[in-house]
Amino acid sequence: MKDNNSQLNKFKPSSPYFEFQQFPFYWLIRTGAAYSLRMEKSLRKNNLNSTAWRILLILREMGNLSVTELAAHAVAKTPTITRATYKMKTEGFLDIYTSPHDGRVSIVEITPKGRESIDMVIENSQKLFVNIYEDFTAEQIELLNQTLKKLFVNLQEA
Repeated sequence: MKDNNSQLNKFKPSSPYFEFQQFPFYWLIRTGAAYSLRMEKSLRKNNLNSTAWRILLILREMGNLSVTELAAHAVAKTPTITRATYKMKTEGFLDIYTSPHDGRVSIVEITPKGRESIDMVIENSQKLFVNIYEDFTAEQIELLNQTLKKLFVNLQEA
């Protein structure tokens, strides 16, 4: 029986046994791009892009966050999130205020218009969300999430 290291060779680009369709990031990128393409229509209808969508979803669930915390959850650079949040503030999706505890920190808060936009995108995308999870059990989705989280943690430590 092969040891685990040799069994992993088909997943490693540096290996002569590498198979690109066995590379998990090939599928992650394809899946992410396919999702983004399908979501664009609903997002455009609501004057949003994928960065704005991520920001709104994160704030809806987590509440008010600093720009730095928001960037960490969105896995984006702080200047990118800063630009996006100030644009979204101008458009009425977000409020931004200075932290009462630290004047150097900007806190971002979702507005009622931002919440309404999330609801509209979700409503316009119901068929997509149903199709995404078709033929999946809750357990399969939970296992996928656990696996992706483990990959993410490993990337942070690399």
